[in-house]
Amino acid sequence: MPEVTLQVYLESKKSLADRIKAYNDLITAMENRAAEVAAGLNASVDEYSMDDGQMKVRTKYRNIDDVIAGILALERMKQIYINRYNGRVFVLRDVKGLN
Repeated sequence: MPEVTLQVYLESKKSLADRIKAYNDLITAMENRAAEVAAGLNASVDEYSMDDGQMKVRTKYRNIDDVIAGILALERMKQIYINRYNGRVFVLRDVKGLN
């Protein structure tokens, strides 16, 4: 099974639904790793890996703050794909329409 970077892993997903699922899987794995560190099960956050059955994704971080920043960045990107998938609609109303 080949080891790949996050970028290659995400680029391998062709449909929006597959990309959203990939982001969810990555975020879940990173949250689990951060929880292990917070619980003291492993004091260092030097590496994170995820195996989806087709590819093994591996990346390195310097500290827990990098992991949290990575999670937030993935959450933002996931939201972009969710918006593309579902569409985004908003309604403008004036003050008279609120009564």
